[in-house]
Amino acid sequence: MEITKLSTKGQVVIPEKIRKGIEVGTPFTITRKDNLIILKSVDGLTNKERKEIEELNKIWKGIDEGKCETYSEKEFFAKLKEW
Repeated sequence: MEITKLSTKGQVVIPEKIRKGIEVGTPFTITRKDNLIILKSVDGLTNKERKEIEELNKIWKGIDEGKCETYSEKEFFAKLKEW
């Protein structure tokens, strides 16, 4: 048995002994029943789905590191028209 804790961002570190053999970027489903939380890896994703997950991970990493831009509503819609 290993012990970990929940961060203020809602993140949980899976201890090294338990995550051995699990690739970085592996998708999981998560289920909670009372005080039991279960992670189950998801098999059968297409390459496109895996790439989308990787891209989302990069985006979230940038957000976590403060590498994002903030816009007012007006600025956002102006930017959206540019895209």
